[in-house]
Amino acid sequence: MIAQVLRIVDKVAPGEFFPAVPQNFVTRADGQLPARDLLHRPDVSLYCLDIDDQLAYFIETAPGVDLTRAPFVYLAQYRNARRLFTVPYETLHRIAEEVPDPVRPILVYSVGRCGSTALSHALGAVTGVRSYSEPDVFTQIAVSRHEDPTRDDEYAKLLRSCARLLGRGAGTLAVKFRASGIQLADLFQQVFPDSRGIFLYRHAERWLESMHEGFTPHLSGLQDQQTFLRYVTAQAPLLMPFAVRHQRQPSPVEAYLLTWLSAMEACLRLGRADVPLRPVRYEDLTADLSATLAAVLAFCGLPADEIDAAYRTFAADSQEGTALSRASRQRTETPVLREEEYALVRAVLAEHPTINVPDFAVPA
Repeated sequence: MIAQVLRIVDKVAPGEFFPAVPQNFVTRADGQLPARDLLHRPDVSLYCLDIDDQLAYFIETAPGVDLTRAPFVYLAQYRNARRLFTVPYETLHRIAEEVPDPVRPILVYSVGRCGSTALSHALGAVTGVRSYSEPDVFTQIAVSRHEDPTRDDEYAKLLRSCARLLGRGAGTLAVKFRASGIQLADLFQQVFPDSRGIFLYRHAERWLESMHEGFTPHLSGLQDQQTFLRYVTAQAPLLMPFAVRHQRQPSPVEAYLLTWLSAMEACLRLGRADVPLRPVRYEDLTADLSATLAAVLAFCGLPADEIDAAYRTFAADSQEGTALSRASRQRTETPVLREEEYALVRAVLAEHPTINVPDFAVPA
């Protein structure tokens, strides 16, 4: 089993929030090495999947980069990348067979902008837990499943292999996903029946304000990227039905709200399918962090006496060094949302048969 080595000539990702894809790098072939070697290199980690060519991409980062402390794994990998390695899916599965399944993995789903990155770091502070925030191999699987839902056996196999490789050597693996991850929750439950799923969300209008402040200033040009549009469409499956129903594209605030609504709807659908998810509201995190954390640790089967270590992580800015950090948002002026934009949001909610108020509470 051979891995192809690629030397990085240039880094060309068009934006900080752009998904991890092979095209983010200009590369040149630079030899080969045994694929099993990738299992034993501490600075090598899974980066992304090439959906069309069925290749898995690993990335070698600079020595000492701790991906578990990164706000976003995909971004830390990109910024610190030194080399890439590729293997066919078949080889990915074969080397993953040499690694056991993670024991009772913790899967953190969310609508985004609701404390999920902070919770990911809190889980990582618990002894024996390795916690990753947004490794993008799962983002590609979500995109593939959205575009072709007939290949669940293939996607389930990829989920298992990727989770094994990310969790190799860890006591407990915790993964926090981008918002599209909720679309894979039933498959994760199928592959890992003992897993623990958490779903974080918040008041729709407060969430919209946070999204607008954090993302809107940095989306210029990304909307023209086909790869980014595929990612957005998979993250918000309700976008297309809205466009068909109204015979127009949604406005930016409507698109944001349809993203929130897509994740919320998926959570309800999973509940009806008996996929166990523990809902956690951002408002509860901020109102009583200690009690909410204690409930999360208990649900995940983690020791209660680790709560102090988890609690202390919330004192730091979990997204420091990114465009979503507190410092960055303070430096960036974003126009305040207008009343007519809130009216559009309420109109979108009014169309939904169940989730039709901004402070909708997911049933426990």
